[in-house]
Amino acid sequence: MFSSFRLLPIVAVLFFIFILWAIVVSNIGGPNVLIDSVRVIPYGDKLGHMGLYGILAFLVSLSLKPRKKKYFGLPLGCALVLTFALLEELSQYFFPSTRMLDIQDALADMVGVYLATWVCGKLKMKALS
Repeated sequence: MFSSFRLLPIVAVLFFIFILWAIVVSNIGGPNVLIDSVRVIPYGDKLGHMGLYGILAFLVSLSLKPRKKKYFGLPLGCALVLTFALLEELSQYFFPSTRMLDIQDALADMVGVYLATWVCGKLKMKALS
């Protein structure tokens, strides 16, 4: 029987695929009820960035073996997600008709990833005690 820990990498990959799908839909400018509904919430776009990349960082970080080495002050999983998020944000420069490069989105991505790092650290401390 699969333990919940063994399912974490699968959930992380599925969540990453969901984010890729949202990126592709946004890049082609297609209508999307989910994305459009977030836009009606004040700061919904920023909260969405923070939540999506925070959840992904959390899942990826827990899916990888713990390492002592830090990257940008982050565990490897969180650093990988942050790198992807920032590269994706920069890629919006190439889709000027449908996307807009936004430093606030990048900051929201960073906040989400660093919050995930904090939560993972708290879980690690709780597991050790």
